[in-house]
Amino acid sequence: MYSKTVDSVRIGDMQTEEFSLEIGAMNYGFALDSIIGLDLLQQLKAVINIDELTIQSNS
Repeated sequence: MYSKTVDSVRIGDMQTEEFSLEIGAMNYGFALDSIIGLDLLQQLKAVINIDELTIQSNS
C-alpha cells in the first residue's frame, strides 16, 4: 500500500483540493471499488443521511 496526493477529490457537488489517498489491494470477498474514509468526509464537511442513503454538503 502507498500514499498519493491528488489534485482534488470530488463527490457530487463537494470537492477538496490536495488530498492524500491510500492506494492498495483490497479483497473483502465482494466487489468494492473504494472506501470513503472519515478523513475525507470531515474535510468535505459531508452529512450522511442513513435513512435515505445519501451524502450531501453541510455548507
